[in-house]
Amino acid sequence: MLKSIYDNRQFKYLNLDNGMRIFLIQDVNYEKSACALSVNSGHFNDPDDCHGLSHLLEHMLFLGNNTFVEPNEFVTYLSSMGGHINALTGTEYTSYFLDSTKETEVQAIKRLYSMTTSPIFAESLISEEIKAIDAEFSLKQKDEIRRLYQVHKETCNPLHPFSKFSVGNKHTFSSFSAKQLKNKLQKLHQQFYQPQNICLCWISPTDLDLRKDIIMQGFASWKNTCNLPSQKFPPLYLTENLAIKISIKPLQKAQRLIISFALPNPKVHFRSKPLSILSHLLGDEGENSLLEFLKNKGWATSLNAGGGIEGKNFRDFNINIQLTEQGIQYITDIINALFSFIDMIKKNGIELWRIKELATIKQQEWDYSEPEKPIDQALHISQSMFEYSEEYVLAGDFVIDDIRPNLPIKLLELFKPEHMRIKLIHPDVSTSQIANWYHTPYQVEKIDKKTLGAYTTFDLDFKFNLAQPNPFIIEQPKIQSNHITFDVPKPIVQQTGLNLWYGQDNKFKQPKGDCFLTFDCAAVNEGIELVSAKRLWIGLLNEKLNKRYYQAELAGMNFHFYPHQGGFSLQTNGFSGNQLAFCSKLLTQIVFHEDFTQSFKQIKNRQLAGLSNALLNKPINSLFSRLAVLMQQHNYLPLDMAKVLQNMAPEDIYQTKIKLLSQFHLEGLMYGNWNQSEATNISHKIKEFRNNHSIGAKVNRGVADIRQQPTITHKVQYQHQEPAVVIYFQAPDPSPETVALTILTEQLVASPFFNEIRTEQQLGYLVGSGYIPYNSHPGLAFYIQSPHTEVPQLILAIYNFLEKIMAQIDQYKDIWQSLKQGVIKQITEKDSSLSMKSRRFWMAIGNKDYNFSQTDKMVQIISDLDMASLKKFLSKLVNRDGFGEIILHNSDLNAAIIEGAESQDDPREFKSRCCYLTY
Repeated sequence: MLKSIYDNRQFKYLNLDNGMRIFLIQDVNYEKSACALSVNSGHFNDPDDCHGLSHLLEHMLFLGNNTFVEPNEFVTYLSSMGGHINALTGTEYTSYFLDSTKETEVQAIKRLYSMTTSPIFAESLISEEIKAIDAEFSLKQKDEIRRLYQVHKETCNPLHPFSKFSVGNKHTFSSFSAKQLKNKLQKLHQQFYQPQNICLCWISPTDLDLRKDIIMQGFASWKNTCNLPSQKFPPLYLTENLAIKISIKPLQKAQRLIISFALPNPKVHFRSKPLSILSHLLGDEGENSLLEFLKNKGWATSLNAGGGIEGKNFRDFNINIQLTEQGIQYITDIINALFSFIDMIKKNGIELWRIKELATIKQQEWDYSEPEKPIDQALHISQSMFEYSEEYVLAGDFVIDDIRPNLPIKLLELFKPEHMRIKLIHPDVSTSQIANWYHTPYQVEKIDKKTLGAYTTFDLDFKFNLAQPNPFIIEQPKIQSNHITFDVPKPIVQQTGLNLWYGQDNKFKQPKGDCFLTFDCAAVNEGIELVSAKRLWIGLLNEKLNKRYYQAELAGMNFHFYPHQGGFSLQTNGFSGNQLAFCSKLLTQIVFHEDFTQSFKQIKNRQLAGLSNALLNKPINSLFSRLAVLMQQHNYLPLDMAKVLQNMAPEDIYQTKIKLLSQFHLEGLMYGNWNQSEATNISHKIKEFRNNHSIGAKVNRGVADIRQQPTITHKVQYQHQEPAVVIYFQAPDPSPETVALTILTEQLVASPFFNEIRTEQQLGYLVGSGYIPYNSHPGLAFYIQSPHTEVPQLILAIYNFLEKIMAQIDQYKDIWQSLKQGVIKQITEKDSSLSMKSRRFWMAIGNKDYNFSQTDKMVQIISDLDMASLKKFLSKLVNRDGFGEIILHNSDLNAAIIEGAESQDDPREFKSRCCYLTY
């Protein structure tokens, strides 16, 4: 098996006698285990008369099996032990993925085996789970991706299984009784849930041979009971599905042009990656690129190349262009420019050095990649095991070890107008059809031969060139010798208005690092005008810098320039070689007076569209967004910000930058592969920068104090009318003990709340709870979104649950210690990457934990807490003793039905009258 030379994990690949493939990975850096089981069967295998059956099958596997009969027993067991499980049904794969503690991984695997091999398919639960799937379907009704996806399904070959409705709902299942559905589920399970059709990946810190024995005791005894059905699919597109223009009316304000080329799946050439090469060339954002041409014309603001649906016998290659209002009028010219760029590549060929450069980037991406979460990695590998041979399971996505410059050129021969599908997404397009299920208005037009010919008649003056060699690539990144003294960051500059910290990693030993600089600017206290202009200035500057340093990003050196409540921040990360100099250069360019005239209108319109589209968020997302506006002093309503932006001119942005930099406090951290002298040198430059500007104090982050007020109800008016509610409880104080009790309470109630509200009462698909602190002040939220139950009943359900959990609290004594240990494991989880370690230190600095000891203190507090403390805390929450409460909802509610509640629906008035806690 090919693996990176820097990968020190241990591997064992098993081909069991029953045909099942198992990939065991031992990673001693992980404290938890993760496992994913993937079945080579998805919604493509749904019966023609019962779309969504594979999705229903996935759901039903959680609702009891011959060994563990109780519904959701697996979910409850894992959550009570600090783990979790989830599943997904895709086109050709269905996957079940979980994480667990080391102590419970054996029990987790036993349950996974029972779940997948011997489901009960209880008839009494089938109809209830259909309600859950229907609620899930309803939840996605306004999802733009789903809405566009359905149009795609209806404009391809109707005989290809891609055209099937994958989710299912009460209508697709209504023709069948529970008994008939059980028979269909059993048949589908028997056909495809065969060990020969399954791959499993298990990542754990425990010994490989021990886990091999566990696997052999269970999955090795699983017998194949039938031959797998043959799966030969017809072409995805017929002739009439190509050379067409599809006009689609979105819900949100969107202006996109997607040009798709129909290709065979090129997985056979994964060692050459011809489509990755084409994506690299067509998606370039530098000088003389296709995107620069479109931007200079004022037709587009962004371009992505290479995405698209794919399967065993098909692959779409998409050119996804974000259009301006002007660009809508020049679709033919834009497509003409694309074909001109393609023609330039075909005529000039692709030099060998370009492919080698991409191979270097891919190799470094693999060698020095940030580790995924174990559960995400296990899921990805379990599906990759179907795609690649054993040798290339780890390397397949990255390796370019068979360099063949002719392959991408050969594929470009398929990039013809005749093979093209054009999607124009805009609110003002003409439509003549309504898509099934998601009700998307669209229209399909065949493109005539004259227009197809015009796409390859190059009348415009195109001056395209491929990018020059990337100057930011470091061929052999070096790892500095480290000093244990700086494994924990130390202050290297401490003066009025400036604090700089430096640390040197001695664990991950990667040639990488993270540099953080945050500006607290007194000007943000001026209010919404300044904050809105700040946001626009950052968007404009990012546009400039993204183009200027596009190649740096390709080479693995990234920057992030973003706003926050107190001002703004600059972060760089990636390869450390030239990063500190890069960060210093970016710092000076913040001050430099950039000319934003050319891009001002485009970026302003993009931000206005984004703020306006906030109205179309999913109900729960909208409620949580509003909660953040209400609770944070320097957070404002999107539509209010849009009104302010509407009249802004470039000069306003220049004046805003001057105000922000007129008085600020600067704090920073350098952590990674740098020695002390490098850090000292850059700190001198930052000090010089700091000393050229007036000194300011750190800005207070105000948090609304709702503890002394009656319960507040707040209606959020959005276009999506599915009833939804969020109830947020603000904790009595921000002490470490209260933080610990809030976290423990959430962990205790999370699984019972989900089971009670979603599984038993079937009130909605989107149900949950969460620990939500605002600027370090702890809080706890419960939320429900329902397709059929009104807000008063949802509020009552949450209240009744809290009363019930309080009444039954003594039943949880047996899991108290494991609950505490689960939380302790979460907060003491080892850093899985250098960036994770850097961010942890940076967050500690932001929370004024300058000794980096808060975690140890929290562990001690949790360890010392007894059940009586949690019982008392929960009793106070239920009785609102010292807690603040705000209920956010999206439909009519008479506050009087909640004892003592007051309706405060105007966020501006709420914020003007509110007292704020400062952090």
